[in-house]
Amino acid sequence: MKGYNDFNSVEEFREYYHLSSPITESKKDENDTSKEGKVINDDKLPVKYANLEGKVENIFKHIIVFTNDRDPKDNKTLKNILECVEECKKAGTIVPEVHIFVAAKMVVDDNEENITLDDGTEKFSINKESNIDTLIFSRLGVQGEDQCEHIVQLLQDRGFLVLNPIRYSELASDKYQSAILFEKGNIPQPNFALMTKEILYDEERYNEAMQNVYPEWDAKDNDKNEKLEFVIKILDGHGGTGVSLANGKRILAILQTIFAIDPERQLLLQKKEEADGGDIRVHVLTLRNKQVILAAMKRIKIKSDFRSNVSLGASAEPVKLTPEQEQIALRTAQLSKLPWCAVDIMPLVKGSNPKIGDNVVLEINASPGTQGISDVMKDNFISILISELNDPSEFMLQDKIAGFVESVDIDFGNNVKKQFLAKLDTGNSARACTLEVGEYNIENEKVTFSVDGKKLTFDVVDKMIIATNNPENDEEDDEAKKARRTRPIIEVSELTLGLRKVKNPRIAIVKNRSGKSTNLLLNRDILSKLGYVVHPNNSHMLTKEMQKVKII
Repeated sequence: MKGYNDFNSVEEFREYYHLSSPITESKKDENDTSKEGKVINDDKLPVKYANLEGKVENIFKHIIVFTNDRDPKDNKTLKNILECVEECKKAGTIVPEVHIFVAAKMVVDDNEENITLDDGTEKFSINKESNIDTLIFSRLGVQGEDQCEHIVQLLQDRGFLVLNPIRYSELASDKYQSAILFEKGNIPQPNFALMTKEILYDEERYNEAMQNVYPEWDAKDNDKNEKLEFVIKILDGHGGTGVSLANGKRILAILQTIFAIDPERQLLLQKKEEADGGDIRVHVLTLRNKQVILAAMKRIKIKSDFRSNVSLGASAEPVKLTPEQEQIALRTAQLSKLPWCAVDIMPLVKGSNPKIGDNVVLEINASPGTQGISDVMKDNFISILISELNDPSEFMLQDKIAGFVESVDIDFGNNVKKQFLAKLDTGNSARACTLEVGEYNIENEKVTFSVDGKKLTFDVVDKMIIATNNPENDEEDDEAKKARRTRPIIEVSELTLGLRKVKNPRIAIVKNRSGKSTNLLLNRDILSKLGYVVHPNNSHMLTKEMQKVKII
């Protein structure tokens, strides 16, 4: 997959990655240079905070955790997960089974029906019905294990919600790729440049990079650069490690030393902005149609150190976000395509950089710790996160290619299930899918029809009026024409395509789809919920071939 620097614009990035919700571009006032790079309020994203008052709610039967340490005394996130389970017991909600696997010891047995995970201590088999009730925690530190990464890819391919997906985690943990993404998405950040050994020893490229960070960089008189402070970061550092400061007069010698030790190392150089006391970490949940600010804390920088990482000993306290900080956090999280991330925002000394504004984003974290934020909230962060993941149809699943015709199973409820031949239509923006059911009767806003001889009755939850290519009957009045084109919409229990399913999908019923080659037409919304991208020429890529079911 591409890196962010391979795209010319955010629009191109959105199209390539099939972003389901629009990323609203910030607007600029061409006559006001002080607003350059700012997030402007004219195009706000809706702001919603997680409910911290209610009891924990949970829809997951299984939680799978890939980790390097299964001891909750040392693994704080695992400790929070296990405490969440105990809260579920007290709250009377579904109590999930937690399956903990040490990544370095993982083996997998994969066939068409089951994935069996085993690390010698824990063993768990996942069947094809599990994708809507199983949550995967895959910490960034374990995804470097080749076998674990392969297993997580298998689980993503099956349609499980993984926190967080491998590819987007990799991009977020690369500080240069993140900086490129922020630049394309108009997210305020410090001036930056990539530094490599090749750039360092190319005088023209070196000075160009330094001037990208500080336009006033003097390529001829190095003494004039002494007051310019640079932040030097390794691209894959976390927890504040691999970050240092250097002034412009000494930075060349420091960079030469680094590249002498590791010629392949890549570094990010940033302008050191004037921080107003520390930085703010904002945890954001981003789903298909909603975003939630889960929690936020301000990290007070360590005395005599410019870093403010809690893992290095900095303290943290609750913080109330400004409207600008809310918008920055939401936009950054949306751009990252990470379901759960932490956005690190640094408030600036007011007026210190009018071109940027009052805040800059330092980085996005695809594997944030949970103990520090839980301590600040005085609540279990994992319980808050789990409670907000309450609708599987909102999960953003890894894209998977399906044929333009596939076999689909519908669970109508009352132990009635049937398989139909379906056309997958990405151009269909109708409110519901369409299914032929034969003769049906509507009375008192209820619709009745039979499936394999068993009579079923559903509430009419909505109605859909369809356009038709057939000539209108001139003898009918307008009401009759409207009635003939109206489709009652019902809600069935489940729809399954391949190894992915949707709970409670809405389906418009029709007596017959005469002249059509399939019984069922799947609309764009259902395909998006399933995470399928449709191949325009091939059919039955996920399911066995079948003929259209004879309904009439």
